[in-house]
Amino acid sequence: MAVNIAVLIDYENVHWSIKNTYGFIPEPGKLVEGLRIQAQQYGDVVLLLAYADFDHAEFKGLQTELQRRSVEPRHVYSLSSEDGRRKNAADIELSLDALELVYTREDIDHFVIVCGDRDMIQVIKKLHTRRKKVFIVGVDRTTSKDLKQFADGFSTVETILSINLETTSGGAMVTPDIAYLIRKIDCMEQSRMAFVGLRLVTTRILSNLVDPQGLVSRAINDGILETYKVPNPMNTDFPTTACRLNREHPFVQEILDTGSIGRSIA
Repeated sequence: MAVNIAVLIDYENVHWSIKNTYGFIPEPGKLVEGLRIQAQQYGDVVLLLAYADFDHAEFKGLQTELQRRSVEPRHVYSLSSEDGRRKNAADIELSLDALELVYTREDIDHFVIVCGDRDMIQVIKKLHTRRKKVFIVGVDRTTSKDLKQFADGFSTVETILSINLETTSGGAMVTPDIAYLIRKIDCMEQSRMAFVGLRLVTTRILSNLVDPQGLVSRAINDGILETYKVPNPMNTDFPTTACRLNREHPFVQEILDTGSIGRSIA
C-alpha cells in the first residue's frame, strides 16, 4: 500500500535562516523542488503547504511562484514591532494545521515538516500518538538539536540547496542579528544578573526579531552561546537552562571589541 505524505513548510523560517546564516536568499523553485524530491523518499506527496506573511516585501511574488509549483500558500499575518520588524507567526499556523490534518485527512500517513523551532516537538509528540511519523527538514545551523532528536528523521536544507558547509563555515559572516544578540547578552551579563535564562532571551529579549529561536539555535550550534543548568526554586526536578557568551569566540570578540558587523571571519 502506498504511503501518503504531507509537506508543511515554514517558509519564513527557511528564508530568514538561510539569509541570516549564509547571506543569500534561497531560490523558491530550487527549494520547493528539492523538498518535494526529499519527501518522495518517504512516500507519495499528496499535499504541500507553505506558510509566510506574503505581504512582507521579502516575499513579493512568492505566492504565484509557489502556486505554479503546486504548493498551496498559507498567508499568515505577522504583527510589526515598533522598529518595523515582524515576528514569525507561520510556525503557529503550521502547527495547528498539522494537528487538524490528522483528523480531516485520513489519507495522510506521515508528515515532512520544514522548520527549525524547538516548539515543534510538542506537535511531533501529538502526531506520534496518532501513529504518524514526522520527518524534519531544517537549516542545520539554526535547527534545534532537541528537535532533531525527536523527529523520525532529519535532513538539511543545506543539502537540498547544495550549500557546502565546509566552504561557508570558513568564511562565515557576523550578521546584524547575531551582533544584536551578542550585545544584548553582554548587556545582561554586565548588569550583574545571577544568570541569563535561555527562555527569557528567546521570548522577551529577542521578541522583536523574526526568528529568535532560530537565531539562538545558530548561536549555540556555532559556539557563540554556551548553555548550562541552574537550580529552579519553583521545581527542583526541572532545572532552568541558562546561557552565557563564549567570550573566546571570534565573533563575540569582534563585536564587543570593535562593534563592527558584516565582516568575514577567516
